[in-house]
Amino acid sequence: MEKVFENTVELMNREDYDRALAYVINLINEATANGALDEQDADNEYTREISRVGGLCADYENAKMQFQTITVHGRSPFRSSARKLYRKLNTEPKRILEYA
Repeated sequence: MEKVFENTVELMNREDYDRALAYVINLINEATANGALDEQDADNEYTREISRVGGLCADYENAKMQFQTITVHGRSPFRSSARKLYRKLNTEPKRILEYA
């Protein structure tokens, strides 16, 4: 197994993230073929590398790919859905948004 992101501590852009994600998928496929994932709590070179690079991907997702509300004509589509729920359920839109 060749470690591609051996000295990487943070993914800086989407291109690196995409490469890292493809690398993790490739590692999973390779580890599965080699039987390295046969045991549920296996601790081997594959599982450690998958965990390490998968963690880099998760950190990038949390930092750079946060959910952004799509707006239509300056309004969130969910807000209009909340308004419809308000009419049908007769509850405050604020409460609907709070628990959404």
